[in-house]
Amino acid sequence: MATTMAMKVVDFSFQSIAGKLERMLEEEASLLAGVEDDVRYIVAELKSIIAFLTNMSTRRNLNDRMQNWVREVREVAYDAEDSIDEFECHLRSTPYDELGAKGLFMRFCHCLKSLKARHSVASELKKLKVEVEDIRKRHDRYSHPNEATSFATATGLDMADRYSDPRIIRHFVEEAQLVGIDQSRDTLIEWVMDENCLDLTTISLVGFGGLGKTTLMKTIYENPIIVGGHFQSQAWITVSQNYNIKELLKKIIRQIFINEQQIRDVSGCRDASLNTEQLLNMMDESQLVHTIRGHLHGKRYLIAFDDVWSIEAWESLHISLPPGKKGSRVIVTTRNEEVANISCSRNHQFIFKVSLLSFELSWELFSRRVFQALDYHCPPELINFGRKILQKCDGLPLAIVTIRGLLASKPDKNLEEWKELCDHLSFEIETNDMLSKINQILILSYNDLPYYLKPCFLFLDIFPEDYVIRRKRLMRWWIAQGIVSGVGGLSAEKVAERYFKELVSRSLVQPSEFDENGTVKSCYIHDMMLDVIISISKKENFVVSLNEQSNIPPQHQKIRRLSWHRKSSGLVPADTDLRHLRFFAAFGKHVPLKDYRKQRLLRAIDLEGCGNLFHRHPKSFSKLCLLKYLSLRNSELLELPNSIGDLQNIEFLDIRGTFIEELPNTIVKLTKLVHLLSGPYLKVYSLKIYRIRAPGLKVPKGIRRLKKLRMLGMVCADNVQSLQEIGELVDLQKLAICFGIYGLHLARGMPEEISTLLSKLNGSLRSLIILHLADGNLNKTLDEVASPPLLLCKLKIDAELGGLPAWIASLKQVVKINLRRTRLPLQDLQVLRNLHSLVKLVLGFHAFDNQDLVFVRGGFTHLKFLEIHCHSVSFQKGAVQSLQILKMTSFTGYSVDGIEHLHSLREVHIYTEKEDIIEMVKNIAANHSNRPKCVVATDPYVI
Repeated sequence: MATTMAMKVVDFSFQSIAGKLERMLEEEASLLAGVEDDVRYIVAELKSIIAFLTNMSTRRNLNDRMQNWVREVREVAYDAEDSIDEFECHLRSTPYDELGAKGLFMRFCHCLKSLKARHSVASELKKLKVEVEDIRKRHDRYSHPNEATSFATATGLDMADRYSDPRIIRHFVEEAQLVGIDQSRDTLIEWVMDENCLDLTTISLVGFGGLGKTTLMKTIYENPIIVGGHFQSQAWITVSQNYNIKELLKKIIRQIFINEQQIRDVSGCRDASLNTEQLLNMMDESQLVHTIRGHLHGKRYLIAFDDVWSIEAWESLHISLPPGKKGSRVIVTTRNEEVANISCSRNHQFIFKVSLLSFELSWELFSRRVFQALDYHCPPELINFGRKILQKCDGLPLAIVTIRGLLASKPDKNLEEWKELCDHLSFEIETNDMLSKINQILILSYNDLPYYLKPCFLFLDIFPEDYVIRRKRLMRWWIAQGIVSGVGGLSAEKVAERYFKELVSRSLVQPSEFDENGTVKSCYIHDMMLDVIISISKKENFVVSLNEQSNIPPQHQKIRRLSWHRKSSGLVPADTDLRHLRFFAAFGKHVPLKDYRKQRLLRAIDLEGCGNLFHRHPKSFSKLCLLKYLSLRNSELLELPNSIGDLQNIEFLDIRGTFIEELPNTIVKLTKLVHLLSGPYLKVYSLKIYRIRAPGLKVPKGIRRLKKLRMLGMVCADNVQSLQEIGELVDLQKLAICFGIYGLHLARGMPEEISTLLSKLNGSLRSLIILHLADGNLNKTLDEVASPPLLLCKLKIDAELGGLPAWIASLKQVVKINLRRTRLPLQDLQVLRNLHSLVKLVLGFHAFDNQDLVFVRGGFTHLKFLEIHCHSVSFQKGAVQSLQILKMTSFTGYSVDGIEHLHSLREVHIYTEKEDIIEMVKNIAANHSNRPKCVVATDPYVI
């Protein structure tokens, strides 16, 4: 399995190198004088190797020699890319834009360096040609039939086939039905037996490996109510990853008891000497389908398809099942949400997401076998270790049942053995034969990934255990590292979105938060799945993660991606070779790296949350000419140095949550910058002096030169020139902008220029945040926008308006609106209720001038999230019928009424100091038809 991963990673690496060399041939031909033929030879050979590796990626359980060869190929690929990037780094590093003698001298030095770089790349390319020729020889040797095809085991079975065996899977999860299954089983049986639904209906059970989907389906399939004759024909078919559609169709025929004469009629064979099996073997796929459809036509049948991995498999099987109105049912288990969606395309209400067990149910499942006493009593000295083991299992029945089996096999409940297992559980799962089945089941999901998702998924090894992963952060890492790029007219961001959705769909990452569009905003990785990732990543030298349990890698290992966790033992030793480092992320206050000048190949640095940066770190970034991604978010940094302008390839710069109030003038040299993000208004401590940070970042003259910017803000525009320059950034999709200074009026000409700015950006803006700090009303300024940005999806206004601009009513695509200090009249609530795409509405402090808000029947047709601060609120019957989450901050003097009328409500969050409101909300939630979750807090930041 690890070999398959290696093949895919190498495949990706060679494609990257071949693409870079081809671009160099096209764009920098003069710089490759004398080695053009070598480059063309290398490109051709690399493409040949890619084809070979793609073919080999379908083979599993390769011998040791082949695995060693793959590792060598991978390192050659990485080394080759390092050489090419080093050349590009020398070539493209331009001297500082100086005039006079100093500038002339610097340009002369740069020319000398370019000559040296040309000589260096010629030498490196010749070496690479020799390496590639050697790879070709190995390719010829290992593609010999006796070598390349000897991948089967002694039993003749492929490794994946053994792991896909449903008998093995059921062996590990069958006892999970003893706890926590009753409610799920009863719901599903109700769906199966529903007499009001007579059309052929598919029910899909979806979730990642080891949750007990097969067990749950088995309890339904074998339930006495169903077995007792309700269905005229039944069949259970296990599909798995490596299926043969003809064999599966034959299994259906055997189980639904089609008589031999029917088979003869379809096949047209009259030879009486042939038995049923021989007849089936003679039939083609279409005949088998025709046989099944003919037999099931007009009958009420139940077919169970277990472990369906692909849409193709589902469609090939589903075509054999005739529709009808007899109440027939098809039940599917799958790890892939796309399969569930396609199979239940007629009615998505029959998609059942199998969830992890609660800790209480996990403990019950764990203790029932480990402790044989009737009360399943756990000795007090073992409770702590047992709980820690279950925390690692995180509700996964497969892991719980397997680990408990190991502990139950030891008659003496030895404290030291439990402690040893608890402290080294990941290692035991990887090496212990009894526990290795957990990884074998989970790794099937890896095996099913297409090659382009392999490196994306391995990137998850960078995050610490139990870390909440933001979708956008992960996607931007992929793009900066070059493993995701634009294709077929789609931008790199769109491709990354698709890749992330596919990982979610395959149940490989678990959603933890959704945005107003229902898109996964953040996610996490199950601990057991993370262990599998770490194991593969370590073998393939994909990521080196330093934490409290890891050791510094050996000196001969070339570290290309480094992740430092806050629980790590300390700094990276000075003699560690980091010259090949391409990616570095730190999770914690203290960063192990202080100087980055020698890590010239770095493409991405993420120092979010690190507190010891100050001046030293940013100054050393200036030598990183290949750097595309730099995050200093929440790093307590005071300023950026002028040398930041040397990062000619930077595309993403995040300085949110820092003390930086002004950008250096050299920032305008970063013409490839796409995302420039600074933080919102913050109150912070700096050098023991209480200070209030400016709410927006001051931008220098010349910001208009950053033509590729798509995200900008929060920026402070306190003069006409700044507004005019920002208005020339016509590709801006997201803009957060602050106008004016506290206690002062807008400067002359600024109101008109604000209107002009929004008109200039009307075709590109999708997200707009406006913060107005100066005295005076902003309503007229916004109301007079000649061509308003009507394509906005998100809008936040923190400014005094007195009334909504007329064009707000025409925002047909807006899904989120946040209003604060706007002091609107109550009639503007009618404007908001008629925005039919609106999903989330936040009404902050003084959003409305009248503090008593009444939501009447009708309107707000798609509103699911409503957040209200410092307003009394009441809901009449029929109001806000789609509302699912209600959040309120209600101090003394404010009230809430009518929550019982919100029939779709799922969650109520309230911050208040009034005991009567707390009790009222709790009582309403307890008696509400939906029994919504109720969260009450006295700290507004908890809400």
